Amino acid sequence: MRKLALFFLAGLLLFAMMPLAQAQAATTFKDVPRNHWAYEAISAMAEKGIIQGYTDGTFRPNNKITRAEFAKIMIAAADIEIKKSSSVKQTFKDVDRNHWAFYYVELAKNYLTGYKSGTTYLYKPDEYAVREDIAVALVRLMGYDQSKKADLSILSRFRDYSKISPNLQPFIAIAVQTDLIKGFDDRTFRPQDPITRAEAASLLYRAGLDETKVVFPPDDSTKPKPEDPKKPISISDSFSNKNLDNWLTKEATGNWGVVGGRATAVSNESKLYHYFLPLKWNESAKPENYEIQVDVIADGTEGLGGLFFNGKDGEADVVTIGKKAITVSHVKDAKNKNTTTLATVAYKLQTTNKLKISVKKNSYSIYVNDSFVFGQQDYSIDGTSLGLYLHKDATKDVPDKMTYFDNFQFKEVTK
Repeated sequence: MRKLALFFLAGLLLFAMMPLAQAQAATTFKDVPRNHWAYEAISAMAEKGIIQGYTDGTFRPNNKITRAEFAKIMIAAADIEIKKSSSVKQTFKDVDRNHWAFYYVELAKNYLTGYKSGTTYLYKPDEYAVREDIAVALVRLMGYDQSKKADLSILSRFRDYSKISPNLQPFIAIAVQTDLIKGFDDRTFRPQDPITRAEAASLLYRAGLDETKVVFPPDDSTKPKPEDPKKPISISDSFSNKNLDNWLTKEATGNWGVVGGRATAVSNESKLYHYFLPLKWNESAKPENYEIQVDVIADGTEGLGGLFFNGKDGEADVVTIGKKAITVSHVKDAKNKNTTTLATVAYKLQTTNKLKISVKKNSYSIYVNDSFVFGQQDYSIDGTSLGLYLHKDATKDVPDKMTYFDNFQFKEVTK
């Protein structure tokens, strides 16, 4: 391996609900006959384990869903694996760590609605989820809140549009525009009607998969923002320059270079497990909102590459794209094999995988191929080092098989 690595380096120098029975394939339920209006949707969602049946062989399609149960359904729909960790902080006053749905609510809250009273957030886990709740969740699950512009005039078609919570109206408009959810024949939307298990299955199936009600985290996009006189920071690199001028190569771990217009790394240090290439930028500016993006190219490998951010004193948070999952972890030392896993989301590796991390103050969101996959709120982000990351195991078959990086972009977001 040492000789092979040295050979390759020479080339580089040139460069829901309480626990129920698990659904089985071809799922059928005693109380959901084939002529039931939601039979196809219920069967499909049950087979995927998104909404499960009961141990007595029933589905109970007309049962209403609580907000706590809805959080669990969204975790399954988003294919997020629950990782219990002390780093997950309590957001809602009425859902503490002893509540059965604590981790479901906290890890799914990017899709959910909450309530704000003064400075206190409530989730109201035992109340029923309503139609406007699932409309918001579907829009966020599909990533439409990032790619679509809401046409609020579309809501005027509903006689009861005034009953839609004001902060949720842009999401409802997008849901209607994209046919994720429809109104009724009497020209009503019925935003506050509780949803049943059959309705939840149908809506998820269609998706392809003073106290004020607010989207959590609160969306302040409608508030006017002052003009920023400073020019936003923006750095891009297509790796056409083999000198890696945009990067702090002297502070990197592993040996980084450019091969065929794409960046990669190797190392002959047997005890080095994590390769970091920090971006060269004005870290003292400390922008609160920014995005980093790169194409992770798996050329015969299992990926195992991605981005790191929140780097400080040799530690960093890392987002890695692997063969079967996207992993968010915290690395304390580049020479320490063990990491702290924050979340794992199922994913099928492609040859080219577009990874983006969006940081907004003390929260972050992760997107792959323009689809939202995971996010966390109230998370301490005080590190300013960020850049490319590659795991040692990605280089075990060099030079025949490698993980590469291309089309990197860092930009400060001011609006």
